[in-house]
This record gives sequence, structure tokens and C-alpha cells, in this order.
Amino acid sequence: MGLSPCLPPGSGRKRLVVSPVVSRHGAPVRGSGVGGRLPSTLVAATGIVVAVVAVASLAGQAVRGNRTVGVQRDARTVHDAALDDAFYHCIEVQARSLVSPGQPVLLTDDLSDLITLLKGVGSWVTIANPPSTAVARLMLRDNLTGGGACLGTVVVARYTHPGAGRAVRIGTGASVPGHGPPPAPPL
Repeated sequence: MGLSPCLPPGSGRKRLVVSPVVSRHGAPVRGSGVGGRLPSTLVAATGIVVAVVAVASLAGQAVRGNRTVGVQRDARTVHDAALDDAFYHCIEVQARSLVSPGQPVLLTDDLSDLITLLKGVGSWVTIANPPSTAVARLMLRDNLTGGGACLGTVVVARYTHPGAGRAVRIGTGASVPGHGPPPAPPL
């Protein structure tokens, strides 16, 4: 049984359009169950309810946004963000003291240190493909004390073809005093 846009009443076929049933002359057939007007008070009440819900939702989101901005401007959050920036800048400077942009390298470490290393050098480092073309393997060494470390972490390069130089070097040029990873950002 197919759909048809214009059918006479009682033809036994389904109608496609949602409109009142009309006679052959175009006049609506009474008692078809479709059509009619809604009372104006019902329309007005529905409009008021929709408007109140919309205004309440917007006000709630404004309060939530204000709290978010307040947390981001908190002195502790600003300090933690500055420490985070200093840590990753330190990692970048140390890595640049070991390899230059454009030199192919491998990043080898456990997953958490690999992610930390990528956050520090991922914007400029060239990953060796195939791995045999790498000039060095970069990795992090954690839990160090003393100067020259980025919150207790240093970048280490293990050169694949050391030539006349040293086979392993530790990055230099920046340090961030302290110990441990930078604090996690607020959610």
C-alpha cells in the first residue's frame, strides 16, 4: 500500500501529508480529526514556559562560566600553569642542546615519559623513519637531585653513531628547581 499526497476520504490508502482531509472540491471534511486551532491561552502559556526555561538555562550557564573563569584566575592555578610552562620549556631547551631541528631522532622511554617528552619537543623534533636513520635516541631520566634538572628530570641523548664525540649526553641550558612532575591542571 503506497503513499499518495491527495486521496479522497475512505479510499483505504495512507496519506502522505499531514493536513485535514479535503473533499473533491477542496473543502475540509468535518470529523477528520486533523486540523483546528489551539486556544490562544494555551499558546501564550506554552510560550511563557519556554521563555522561562530558556532564561533559567542561560542564567545557570552564566554562573557556571563565571566559576570557571574564577578558578582559572585563582593565584594557585596561575602559579601551577606558570610552573607547567617552565617545565616544558626547560625540557625543550635541554633537547635542543642535544639535537637540532631537522635531525632525525627516536623517542624511547616508558609511556608517561614519552608523553612528557612529546609535549616538550613534539612541535619541532623530526622522528626518524626508518629508525636506522636516527642520529640519537632521546629519553628522560627522572628523580635526579641537584642543579641542571627540570623538576628532577633531564633529557638524555644516546647517539647511534657517536664518531669522535661521547655516546651519551645530558641536556643543558635550562633548569627548574624542585622535584616531581608539574601539578595537574584543574578540571
